[in-house]
Amino acid sequence: MQNLSEHFRIARHVFLVAAPVGAIVGAAIAGYDYIVNVLLWEQFTHRFSPLVLCLLPIVGMLITGLILTLFRVKSSSMADEVVLAYHRPETGIDYGSAIPKFSASVATMGFGGSAGMEGASKWVGGTIASFLQWRINKVKKLKLFHGRVETTMLAGAAAGIAAIFKAPLTGAIMGIESPYKHDLAHESLIHGLVAASTSYATFICFRPSQPYFPVTFTYHLQARDLLLCIPVGIIGGLLSHLFLWTLRRIKLGWKRSAAPTMVKYLVGGILLAALALAGFFVVSEPVTLQAGLPVANALLTGKYTLWICIFILFAKLLATALTFGSGGVGGLFVPSATIGAAMGAACDLALQPSQPGLFTLVGIAAFTGASYNSLLFAAVFIAEATGSPALVVPGLVASCTSFLVSAGISNSESQRHRRYSDEAVLARMACRDWMTTRIVVAHPSDRLADFMERSLIEHPFQGLPVVEPKTGGFLGFTELKSLKSVPRRDWATTELSEIMDHTARTICPTHSMAEAEALLAGGHHNYLPVVNPRTDQLIGILSATDILRARHHAQRLLEEQQSPNLGEVRLVAVPHAQAGTERTD
Repeated sequence: MQNLSEHFRIARHVFLVAAPVGAIVGAAIAGYDYIVNVLLWEQFTHRFSPLVLCLLPIVGMLITGLILTLFRVKSSSMADEVVLAYHRPETGIDYGSAIPKFSASVATMGFGGSAGMEGASKWVGGTIASFLQWRINKVKKLKLFHGRVETTMLAGAAAGIAAIFKAPLTGAIMGIESPYKHDLAHESLIHGLVAASTSYATFICFRPSQPYFPVTFTYHLQARDLLLCIPVGIIGGLLSHLFLWTLRRIKLGWKRSAAPTMVKYLVGGILLAALALAGFFVVSEPVTLQAGLPVANALLTGKYTLWICIFILFAKLLATALTFGSGGVGGLFVPSATIGAAMGAACDLALQPSQPGLFTLVGIAAFTGASYNSLLFAAVFIAEATGSPALVVPGLVASCTSFLVSAGISNSESQRHRRYSDEAVLARMACRDWMTTRIVVAHPSDRLADFMERSLIEHPFQGLPVVEPKTGGFLGFTELKSLKSVPRRDWATTELSEIMDHTARTICPTHSMAEAEALLAGGHHNYLPVVNPRTDQLIGILSATDILRARHHAQRLLEEQQSPNLGEVRLVAVPHAQAGTERTD
């Protein structure tokens, strides 16, 4: 009955909160997309020549810097702010800076900065969802709609990604994958799936619904292609190291520079304009401007030669690193996808897959999977974005390979290695650090009357481990309640060996406290003997109190030591309690 009630509560929140939030986010992203791509960039491309377009990033970066400076926006990150708010719900998203940051992102992308809308869409969705849930939780009359802000926030983030990508499954997966490198925010999965669906349905009511990569072929799996996806994945992983290293170095250089803030933004804009002009003179078009989706589609059709593909790869990589390194606001995914497409197009020309354009798509999965430290969403994205489900297989081969080569690097500073709970920390605590070593024991030849006196009068124990007198080898366990099986008149003559439990459970000192807790809960005794597995010698004992101390310590570790940049929770052994037991052989 309790399980049914919990599922009903989740269903109520999913359909009455997550679904409407998804629709609201879908409408908001449609408006966002219209402002950036139609009111700004489309108008610019119609009114200005390509040479003038190359100079627009200077204007965009200056406007971005002016907005962030005037409104004192502390951080220009967008998608990363959602991840940080998920891990730090007490801090949450800075709603006060939402409008300035939104405006800055419009300036960065609308004027040709090498940034994508997916990071901004994720942030817009997460901000709207978390704000609405936060307000709902404050109204007692809306108790039926109350829920965890971070769960609803991830659902909103998934809705934003699903809308801008026109790919609901990709949005849901990216939403739950983004907080961790080796784990998932699984509690938000069903919320994210429903929110992503309603968001996508709402978005296509206002904006075009054509896929990101409208391919005309239907791919059929080939063994040779799958084998060649491995080197493509390796190259993608290595390039992600280069990209993120370049991005970090530029950010560090900009941060250390003593130049005025607006001068830094001006320099960033000038460098972006110079790269765009270089692209125009080499390729006859400004291939480094904006997110690069038209360039990625041109790469997919085989428009460029091998050397041009390589030029686009490194030019776009540098332009994206400069945009974000110098303070631009937006998303990294679509620029990263363009970099991956250029890499893949070069592999297409060099390796000749069974289907032209295959490695261009696989390159997208490889490079973005490595840069985002993701296994799933990059491969699912190319399948949804093309309408070709079979592409999931080569995409997964490449993204898994690049994921391994990337070795844990990520473009998100707030992404954690994996989720930690007190259960997970308890599973990493060794019994030897928590067991009591000063043990009161009994011998098999002890009389029941003596055993009762020592257990009940000398020491406040309900039972004692029984050991071999000479070697200390563990033989069994005896509790006071076992005395009921022997008449009181025979206590003076009956030995413990006749009533002790020879099958009492034991544990090794290297086993975890989580295992100890499970054994203690499933056993018949209040104590768990710790035995040397080589000699069978009793070396310690664990009680429910020891388990409780370990669990409290695990909870304290989580509260004190978990931070966005902490990869692992450090385990600090606490000295075991000395009170209550002592060895009296």
